[in-house]
Amino acid sequence: MFDRLSVLSKQQRLYLNDIASAFEISSDALDKIVGQITSEMCRGLASNPMGRASELSMSPTLVHRSEPAQPVSLGMAIDATGKRIRIGSLRDGQGQVSTQVFYPPSRENIFDFAAFCIREFLQQHDLEGTALPLGVTIGLPVDSASTDVAKEDSLDLCGSDVGRRLCSAILRNHLPVHVTSVTNNVVSELIAARHRDKATRVAATFNRGINAAYFEKLANVEKLNSSSSSDIAINTEVGRFGSLFNSLPQTMWDRRLDRESRCPHTRALEKLVADQYLGEIVRNLITDFMDRQLLFSASCQAQAISTAYAFHTAYMAPIMEDTSPDLQMVDALFAAEFDIQSSLADRLVIRELCEIVAIRAARLAGAILAALVLKTPSAKPTKVALTKYSAPPRSP
Repeated sequence: MFDRLSVLSKQQRLYLNDIASAFEISSDALDKIVGQITSEMCRGLASNPMGRASELSMSPTLVHRSEPAQPVSLGMAIDATGKRIRIGSLRDGQGQVSTQVFYPPSRENIFDFAAFCIREFLQQHDLEGTALPLGVTIGLPVDSASTDVAKEDSLDLCGSDVGRRLCSAILRNHLPVHVTSVTNNVVSELIAARHRDKATRVAATFNRGINAAYFEKLANVEKLNSSSSSDIAINTEVGRFGSLFNSLPQTMWDRRLDRESRCPHTRALEKLVADQYLGEIVRNLITDFMDRQLLFSASCQAQAISTAYAFHTAYMAPIMEDTSPDLQMVDALFAAEFDIQSSLADRLVIRELCEIVAIRAARLAGAILAALVLKTPSAKPTKVALTKYSAPPRSP
């Protein structure tokens, strides 16, 4: 695999091959993962799953149509992940959209800050005086019964009723808005995409976390005990897959990351695919090379690269895209961000490590989409809405 890397030492090539073998996922293994995800989805819809509960929450939403029952002249939506709140308004029929982003100074009293943002938005856009519907979307599970452990560096709303807490803050501040829905962000993405294109049945988001939603026939959701033929949006929380059973091909570096994370033994699939973790996996591989004295000089400044989450996932794409003969961008990045002077061999190793981790993540992401499409058979081609957001580099 690494014959073209003749500049590397024999020890470097051997260790790269060992790592590549550990991260490789065969087509047969991917097919098995697709089948297991599909089985967990079916188990999560059952009213009385045989043997055990599903790893996936498969939460039905109250949103079961892709467009409102009646036109809404004004509407607003809050997108809150704990680090920013975005509010927007839409004047139906005029196509006028206004948006504004707010950044909470802290994550304490997040709902009171959301109410402050709403007030500011209403005042700045001359929307006071009229009762307005407010649709809320949030990048976390919104089920108040959820016991899901919070993700790395995320808002901890475990067991919270998001809608009730936001409504309370709105009432305390006497704001002329009423909450009409609270949905997970991937469900909102699915509904919006379905509104634009009726063939859309699946939505997935791959960013700091991963998740997917799809439209299921209500009659197939056994736990709702309905015979309706209508569609209902299902939030899968697919990032949880593999957390309870040894159903994912984890390496020693994956297990190390999981053990040292804020939420060990949870969201196993997410930790192999999400932006939040890929850079940290690469950093662990880099420092293992350093510990074996196979990367950089023995006297290099190692403090920065030895800091958890210091190697951001956002670095990986430009490293892999560097086609210059001497990999000048990689050289400049490590000099500027980590105060490390690198040789061409060092830079080649780093690029290969990024590719190894990224290829595995891409193949697993494809398995997620394949499972969702297989779960939504249709006589017509199924369209998938994808969201990929890369924030500026920040450590979790």
